[in-house]
Amino acid sequence: MKSILTLFLILILGFSTYAQNQNSRMSIMKAEKPILIINDTIIGSIDLLNKISSEKILELNIFKERKLSSAYLFIENEKNAGIIIAKINNKFKHKTQKELNLFFGLNEKNDVYINGCLIENKNQNIASESIIGIELIKADNFRTKKSVLNIEIE
Repeated sequence: MKSILTLFLILILGFSTYAQNQNSRMSIMKAEKPILIINDTIIGSIDLLNKISSEKILELNIFKERKLSSAYLFIENEKNAGIIIAKINNKFKHKTQKELNLFFGLNEKNDVYINGCLIENKNQNIASESIIGIELIKADNFRTKKSVLNIEIE
């Protein structure tokens, strides 16, 4: 009887620890690759450089310590792999921040984040090929006062 009671208590303790966080989700972004900014207007992944010929790359500047923004959604995103700024003579398919916000039913001027980092320049667009996930983060008055989009790029 004691063993059954002990087993029952262990099961209740185990399930109750998981029940405390049933709606929260730890969001860990993979920000090990630097973010690519093309012609100061398009934000994308470093993998875009592999998809175009080297003749179309006019200029390439690598900033190991530079960050996309000083505002983050998640504490984990404060570590940054840097930024690569490129001048490229090529057309890329992209989505504007306004288009993405309207598609998800948000105000067109709501903030948009890339891998948890705020895009401070509202004129910058996101390369369509680089997007691997979009997360709608509801306003919770803790992280954000308005609902925002967090776009995950490779």
